[in-house]
Amino acid sequence: MKRVVFIILDGLGDRPIADLGYKTPLQTAFKPNIDKLASKGIVGLVHPISPGVPPGSDSAHLAYFGYNPTTENPGRGSLEALGYGIKIGYDTIAFRVNFATLSGDVIIDRRAGRIESEYASQLAEEVNQEIKSINGFNFKLINTLDHRGILLVSGSNVSREVTDTDPHTIGVPPLRCKPLEAASSPENAIRTANAVNRYLRRVRGVLCKSEVNKHRMEEGKPPANVILIRGAGVKPSLESFHDRWGFKAACIAGGPLYKGVAAALGMDVINVPGATGRVDSNFSSKFKHATRIIKEYDFVFIHIKATDIASHDRKPLLKVELIEKIDHEMEILSNLSSEDVLIVLTGDHSTSCITGMHTGDPVPILFHGGVRIDEVKSFDEVSAIAGGLGFIRGLNIMPLVLNAADRAEEFGIKTSSKPRMYRMHYDR
Repeated sequence: MKRVVFIILDGLGDRPIADLGYKTPLQTAFKPNIDKLASKGIVGLVHPISPGVPPGSDSAHLAYFGYNPTTENPGRGSLEALGYGIKIGYDTIAFRVNFATLSGDVIIDRRAGRIESEYASQLAEEVNQEIKSINGFNFKLINTLDHRGILLVSGSNVSREVTDTDPHTIGVPPLRCKPLEAASSPENAIRTANAVNRYLRRVRGVLCKSEVNKHRMEEGKPPANVILIRGAGVKPSLESFHDRWGFKAACIAGGPLYKGVAAALGMDVINVPGATGRVDSNFSSKFKHATRIIKEYDFVFIHIKATDIASHDRKPLLKVELIEKIDHEMEILSNLSSEDVLIVLTGDHSTSCITGMHTGDPVPILFHGGVRIDEVKSFDEVSAIAGGLGFIRGLNIMPLVLNAADRAEEFGIKTSSKPRMYRMHYDR
């Protein structure tokens, strides 16, 4: 049975870009180590959810790890809270927050110039001092990383069945929070949405008066004068990754969401020096730690956010540079025996450097280590079309991992009191 190193380069896929000679950043980048893995492995394309559907990172990661993103997603807000070490109770919902910039009533920057945590945390504290409860619900705003944050709403009969206020685009006003039409308890959803809307109006007033934002504007920086919320979530209660797939798993990541997904699945989250969740993250440190702990764990998940940040900021040359830096640091993985370790490399979704948004385009994926070897020599969106894996979906990945790692149970064999797909170790 093989151990697994599972690498996700966030927002890796892209579309042809004129400034790159109508190639994608992945096609443009010099990446000898990644291409070597592809040339000695099997390659394909993965639709994270289904063809043409742009996925959120939370849904894509859950699907890749074998959890149905429609029925088993507790909500992005609660996953990010968990990744930041915030435990939420059963009477609490959590939203993902963006500190953003309005001009008049129109959003002009969904990330407030990627405001630094130092200042976003000050703004959150000012809000918390001014606003504690509305309509019987308690509110708490927490900055996590740069422009990102968590909004906790707690109280009797609080409902997660409400809409986002983040429209995921600029040039339009923030949305109103509304109850979902299919809410199981319309009364609770209406009450929650009304309280949230009142809270957000008051937050805007606090942020507009803040000295932090006055200083930002004096320095020519966009003020963080509004918060946008999305992904209402509840306390996660998911079957562990070990119970579902049989792996003792660890996670190496910098961003709260990815740590939160791992923690919700019972993976051990390893804090690595220099793992910032930004473009300045220490890629070398992540890969070195992975090679060290692969003897203790039999599944190591490595997440790198930088490629997605470059895409959202519409910087294709930076994305090329980051892919090349990641490739350089991946050379250490060549020390792992292909007979003992399966390497899986992919992205959680495509993010266009042209639009700065997630797209529904499939992402290349490779398996290396004791697998059938196809004819693909380069790892990119176009070359992968000819790969031996063909087109798969996110939920197909873990069964393929089990099979490639020699851990898959033969269909129809019943060695457990409940259905499972992985083969147990037996001393014979």
